Amino acid sequence: MLNAQGNELDLSKRSNLKPSETIQLDLDNVLLIDVRTQKEWDDGRIEGAVHLSLKDFIKNLSHIVKDKMQPVVVYCSTGGRAIAAAKYMNNLGYHAVPVIEGGYSQMLSAGLKKSD
Repeated sequence: MLNAQGNELDLSKRSNLKPSETIQLDLDNVLLIDVRTQKEWDDGRIEGAVHLSLKDFIKNLSHIVKDKMQPVVVYCSTGGRAIAAAKYMNNLGYHAVPVIEGGYSQMLSAGLKKSD
Protein backbone atom coordinates (compact mmCIF):
# COMPACT_ATOMS: atom_id res chain seq x y z
CA MET A 1 0.00 0.00 0.00
CA LEU A 2 1.27 3.44 -0.85
CA ASN A 3 1.03 6.23 1.64
CA ALA A 4 -0.08 9.78 0.78
CA GLN A 5 3.45 10.65 -0.36
CA GLY A 6 3.61 7.68 -2.75
CA ASN A 7 6.01 5.67 -0.56
CA GLU A 8 5.43 2.05 0.37
CA LEU A 9 3.91 1.53 3.83
CA ASP A 10 2.91 -2.14 4.07
CA LEU A 11 0.50 -2.32 6.99
CA SER A 12 0.15 -6.10 6.70
CA LYS A 13 3.71 -6.52 7.98
CA ARG A 14 3.34 -4.12 10.91
CA SER A 15 1.96 -4.67 14.40
CA ASN A 16 2.37 -1.01 15.31
CA LEU A 17 3.11 2.39 13.83
CA LYS A 18 5.06 5.27 15.25
CA PRO A 19 2.96 8.43 15.62
CA SER A 20 5.11 10.15 12.99
CA GLU A 21 4.18 7.42 10.49
CA THR A 22 0.47 8.11 10.93
CA ILE A 23 0.71 11.31 8.92
CA GLN A 24 1.83 9.14 5.98
CA LEU A 25 -1.38 7.08 5.98
CA ASP A 26 -3.71 7.44 3.03
CA LEU A 27 -6.93 7.79 5.02
CA ASP A 28 -8.97 7.39 1.84
CA ASN A 29 -7.84 3.75 1.79
CA VAL A 30 -7.11 3.01 5.46
CA LEU A 31 -9.84 2.84 8.09
CA LEU A 32 -8.77 4.53 11.33
CA ILE A 33 -10.70 3.14 14.32
CA ASP A 34 -10.78 4.95 17.66
CA VAL A 35 -11.55 2.49 20.48
CA ARG A 36 -11.68 5.07 23.28
CA THR A 37 -14.78 5.73 25.39
CA GLN A 38 -17.63 7.93 24.20
CA LYS A 39 -16.50 10.73 26.53
CA GLU A 40 -12.95 10.60 25.17
CA TRP A 41 -14.32 10.65 21.61
CA ASP A 42 -16.60 13.60 22.43
CA ASP A 43 -13.61 15.51 23.85
CA GLY A 44 -11.82 15.27 20.50
CA ARG A 45 -10.82 12.82 17.82
CA ILE A 46 -8.59 12.43 14.80
CA GLU A 47 -10.14 13.72 11.60
CA GLY A 48 -11.45 10.84 9.50
CA ALA A 49 -11.54 8.31 12.35
CA VAL A 50 -14.50 6.04 13.08
CA HIS A 51 -15.55 5.50 16.69
CA LEU A 52 -15.96 1.96 17.96
CA SER A 53 -15.44 1.89 21.71
CA LEU A 54 -13.77 -1.21 23.07
CA LYS A 55 -16.89 -1.82 25.16
CA ASP A 56 -18.95 -2.30 21.97
CA PHE A 57 -16.16 -3.64 19.81
CA ILE A 58 -17.10 -7.32 19.56
CA LYS A 59 -20.77 -6.59 18.95
CA ASN A 60 -20.29 -3.93 16.26
CA LEU A 61 -17.00 -4.73 14.51
CA SER A 62 -18.57 -6.54 11.56
CA HIS A 63 -20.87 -3.53 10.94
CA ILE A 64 -17.91 -1.13 10.79
CA VAL A 65 -15.37 -3.30 8.93
CA LYS A 66 -17.25 -5.39 6.40
CA ASP A 67 -14.20 -6.47 4.38
CA LYS A 68 -11.55 -8.36 6.38
CA MET A 69 -8.93 -7.37 3.79
CA GLN A 70 -9.50 -3.63 4.33
CA PRO A 71 -6.45 -1.99 5.92
CA VAL A 72 -7.33 -0.83 9.44
CA VAL A 73 -5.31 1.10 12.01
CA VAL A 74 -6.52 1.16 15.62
CA TYR A 75 -5.82 3.73 18.34
CA CYS A 76 -6.87 4.62 21.89
CA SER A 77 -5.42 6.98 24.49
CA THR A 78 -2.16 5.18 25.21
CA GLY A 79 -2.24 1.84 23.37
CA GLY A 80 -3.61 -0.83 25.71
CA ARG A 81 -7.17 -0.92 24.40
CA ALA A 82 -5.98 -0.65 20.81
CA ILE A 83 -3.70 -3.66 21.29
CA ALA A 84 -6.63 -5.69 22.64
CA ALA A 85 -8.82 -4.65 19.69
CA ALA A 86 -6.09 -5.44 17.14
CA LYS A 87 -5.45 -8.88 18.66
CA TYR A 88 -9.16 -9.64 18.52
CA MET A 89 -9.32 -8.57 14.87
CA ASN A 90 -6.22 -10.57 13.94
CA ASN A 91 -7.68 -13.67 15.62
CA LEU A 92 -10.80 -13.27 13.44
CA GLY A 93 -8.70 -13.06 10.29
CA TYR A 94 -8.78 -9.32 9.65
CA HIS A 95 -5.81 -8.13 7.61
CA ALA A 96 -3.39 -5.29 8.38
CA VAL A 97 -4.37 -4.11 11.85
CA PRO A 98 -1.46 -2.19 13.39
CA VAL A 99 -1.75 -0.07 16.54
CA ILE A 100 -0.52 3.52 16.89
CA GLU A 101 2.24 3.67 19.54
CA GLY A 102 1.37 6.18 22.26
CA GLY A 103 -2.19 6.72 21.10
CA TYR A 104 -4.27 9.81 20.54
CA SER A 105 -2.11 12.55 22.08
CA GLN A 106 1.00 11.30 20.29
CA MET A 107 -0.88 11.30 16.99
CA LEU A 108 -1.84 14.95 17.53
CA SER A 109 1.77 15.78 18.40
CA ALA A 110 2.87 14.10 15.16
CA GLY A 111 0.60 16.38 13.13
CA LEU A 112 -2.67 14.55 12.53
CA LYS A 113 -5.63 16.88 12.47
CA LYS A 114 -8.09 16.95 15.35
CA SER A 115 -11.80 16.99 14.55
CA ASP A 116 -14.19 18.29 17.22
